[in-house]
Amino acid sequence: MAMRALLVPPPWLRYNTAAMSTTSRRLLIGLRIIALAVILLHLAAPLLAESYAWGVWPITYLPWPVRWFLAGLAVLSCWPLAALWIIRAGDHIARRLPVRYVPAVLSLVGLLLFWRFRLVHTRWGDAYILSQAIAHPDVHLTYTWQAPLTVYLHARLWVLGHRLWGWKDAMPAYALTSTLAGAIFVYMLALLSIEAQRERWARILTFGLVITLGTVQLFFGYVENYTLMSLGMLIYLWLAWHCLHGEVSPLWPAIALALTNALHPATIVLAPSLLYLGWVWARKDGARRYGAALWRIALPMIVVAGGVILLMQAGGHGVTYLFGSDRPGGGDARLFVPLFKTTTRWEHYTMFSWGHLIDMVNEQWMTAPVVLPALVWLAALAWPRLRGGTAWTRLLWLAAGGYLLFIWTWNPDYGGQRDWDLFAPAAIPTALLLADRIVVALPERDARAQAAVMLIVVQAFHTIAWVYQNTLPWSWPT
Repeated sequence: MAMRALLVPPPWLRYNTAAMSTTSRRLLIGLRIIALAVILLHLAAPLLAESYAWGVWPITYLPWPVRWFLAGLAVLSCWPLAALWIIRAGDHIARRLPVRYVPAVLSLVGLLLFWRFRLVHTRWGDAYILSQAIAHPDVHLTYTWQAPLTVYLHARLWVLGHRLWGWKDAMPAYALTSTLAGAIFVYMLALLSIEAQRERWARILTFGLVITLGTVQLFFGYVENYTLMSLGMLIYLWLAWHCLHGEVSPLWPAIALALTNALHPATIVLAPSLLYLGWVWARKDGARRYGAALWRIALPMIVVAGGVILLMQAGGHGVTYLFGSDRPGGGDARLFVPLFKTTTRWEHYTMFSWGHLIDMVNEQWMTAPVVLPALVWLAALAWPRLRGGTAWTRLLWLAAGGYLLFIWTWNPDYGGQRDWDLFAPAAIPTALLLADRIVVALPERDARAQAAVMLIVVQAFHTIAWVYQNTLPWSWPT
């Protein structure tokens, strides 16, 4: 009898599947299978070659007892009864923390974690070049068209740090801006989650799916040009949400996106979502304010672009460099993955090849292991619930779709693994889109909360290992 009492949950914790629709139960089963498959894939990573499974390879850096303990917790989160215990505990805590304090508290916690577990090497992307060239006495890299404002700001910060604290290279400058940007990112993400969702677990789902992305490695003292632009993209999306609800004009999202473009031009792929935003605003309440929307979008772009050109020209690195040594496309000026034949050492595969597909799959494993599989499952099983949607939903489709198209077609000079960070920001609008669609696909609170628990915990299982890997020293091969 005592054993039975332990196994039978109390009334408030009983898993009542009868209260869910058949579609919701099937969706939960599918999401549970996806979560368990991601866990299994990570546990199998030591048996796979890193070149074929680099997206899950970070798990091999964790000591095996820690690896299996975290895997056990992740598996437990997929069990409905355990998920309900977590939901109950989450509700208990949330009721005692006023919502207005949540963004600030989470931001402070994020800042402490970002700084404590910051990256200690320059293995990825152009990190080594940036950290050394900015401080090199014969180079003093300050101006580049590949990330105009980002490099300029870090170069100026290094000059200050070198004068005051004797910084030998630019790594401290990037560590400082990365962690501070991360704290602001957490604050803005919490604000967006609270404002865009009314129900508690919908908010937790939105915040948790984004904050557990492998992309957040960019905020752990990361040395590259993609951190500030990721923050800029989130601010743009937050302002876009307010614009869609009539609280601000398109001028403010346009300013945010224009500055984000100046931080890194890859974010130009968000332009279709901004144009859609202007179109919705122009037609609001039956109006036809197309001219007003157009100038509110175009003016910030023209002003910021003109400011960047003047800045670069004043630094002796004008437009001629944009079409010369700083031309888009990196070492060989090839912007896109070649269709049928590689012709330079900077091209690693063709568009329709296993190498390209393997890199794209691994990039998703690295940055957002549950996001695209869950989106595909929702679309396959509950498309009638998902089609249509609000203007916010359609804007997220455009933002996520544009970024995913970009990472599929753009040529990574260093290959997918080293250039993971170039593609990482694409996961942010995609994760926001998944959260938005899960809320619609799973209207029952218990179903939505269970989906939130298992997807967040399983994705965190991956990201913990990824962040831990980058806290370990690494030296360039001699």
